Amino acid sequence: MPARTSRATADGPSTPTLDEVADELYGLLPEEFTAARTRHEKEARQAGKRELAAAIHRLAKPTVAAWLANQLVREQGDELQALPQLGAGLRQATKRLAGDELRQLSRQRHEVVTALVQQARQLARATGHSVSEDTARALDDILQAALADEHAAEQLLAGRLAGPLERPGDWPATDGELPLHPAPTSAPARRPAPDEELRRAEEDLAEAEESLAEATHARDAVQVQADEADRAADAARDEVDRLRQQLEQATAASAEADRARRVQTSALRQAERAVSDAERRRADAERRRDRQAGGG
Repeated sequence: MPARTSRATADGPSTPTLDEVADELYGLLPEEFTAARTRHEKEARQAGKRELAAAIHRLAKPTVAAWLANQLVREQGDELQALPQLGAGLRQATKRLAGDELRQLSRQRHEVVTALVQQARQLARATGHSVSEDTARALDDILQAALADEHAAEQLLAGRLAGPLERPGDWPATDGELPLHPAPTSAPARRPAPDEELRRAEEDLAEAEESLAEATHARDAVQVQADEADRAADAARDEVDRLRQQLEQATAASAEADRARRVQTSALRQAERAVSDAERRRADAERRRDRQAGGG
């Protein structure tokens, strides 16, 4: 499994090496690759390391199958380390024309590759990605190439694949059991080199899928906010209705209080007039009493 390292000086972190950048980039999710590559390229240019920036710029975004292979190296490194030994055994058995050994190793190869592809599917699902049948076949081809060729195995185990691996033409077919005799090597039917336009199309597709995922996420976030706004509006309308009802009740209570005040005011005036009349009568009575007392 590729080791991720970081370097720093007493003055702070230094510019990472190309190996360090590649290890980071090819361990990222497909949708994270381009932005991270651009960031590292910009940092290298700002540090005055133009050659490093150019090298980072040339790091190709991996196809989905290559991304899965890189993740297998990181997550299932021990199982991947067994591929070169199994491939060497197959090649030796092919040279010796060892039929029984070939059949046994062929079954083992099929089981190992099938298990790794299944593990890759699980890794993809864990990150929210799906694996199409075409992608699964492309990953199968990568693993078969690593079994067939030592150099291809080294490329795979480096964990920095960007596309398919080339498999030697004399490697036996993968469907069914291995034949007892190796294919002629005088005119090997080598697989063509990876098509640049296809790789770019796959990269464009991956970026389009990334944009779709981001747009879908943004839409879902807006939908959540819209739902929250609807709930807030409903709550506000309910509060307005409650306050309107309270206002109507308060208005009615205020009108009743005004009526009661008017009644009490009228009663107060009558009581005050009665008091005034009583005081006047008392004063008259006191005067009559005084006159009577003086005349006697």
